[in-house]
Amino acid sequence: MALGRDDLRRYLYERQGLEPGDFEDDTMLFSSGLIDSFSMVDLIIFIEDTAGLRVHPADVTLDNFDSIDRILAFVEARYA
Repeated sequence: MALGRDDLRRYLYERQGLEPGDFEDDTMLFSSGLIDSFSMVDLIIFIEDTAGLRVHPADVTLDNFDSIDRILAFVEARYA
């Protein structure tokens, strides 16, 4: 199963309560405080379920998960 930009945007709206106009694909989600670290676990579960991959603890970094662009790049690299 693939994880797409629209899936992440919908997740952030429906599960994290972010309005679509509040963020762009390159907006820093955690660093900016839009969502907090407690939300990271739910985000990882969503990514694993939707993308069909396992996120290893060592992969859980801001470099991989701080924006939609970074998340999609991480998932794409895992499929490569």
